[in-house]
Amino acid sequence: MSLSRFIGKAQTAIDGKGRSSFPREFRRQLGPTEGNEFVVACGPNHTLRLYLTSEFDKFMAEIDALKDRQQAEIFRYQLEATTVEMDGQNRILIPKNLLEYAGLTNEVIYVADRGWSLDLWNPERYNAKYGKKTEEDVTAFSEMFYKLGLPEGLDDKR
Repeated sequence: MSLSRFIGKAQTAIDGKGRSSFPREFRRQLGPTEGNEFVVACGPNHTLRLYLTSEFDKFMAEIDALKDRQQAEIFRYQLEATTVEMDGQNRILIPKNLLEYAGLTNEVIYVADRGWSLDLWNPERYNAKYGKKTEEDVTAFSEMFYKLGLPEGLDDKR
């Protein structure tokens, strides 16, 4: 498979040592050059963001390009970024401080973000924010899907 970004969503367990299986769905999307080392950092909305190292380098270049050097420095420290490596059982060890920041205890949802990064969510927070809980939620999703997803001329066939 030759993609230019992660796609999908997967939920896995977190063991008592803070290890989470890196989902098979995403392992299959990695090419032979991506390796098994990642960067994990604080993300928005009490999530974590897991980057391929090359994607993290791009992100850091964006931060380095900020004109407000003090703001960039504070942001870099607040990221609390660290490298993690997939072990022989395809698990990554998420540091305790990051688990606490994201409210992760027993399970985590990996969600594709922009490019080669994944957001790691507490399942309850994710479902509260993005779950299709009501018929109105499903209707709003359907309307957006049709608005964005159909080629011209097909929208009248709904």
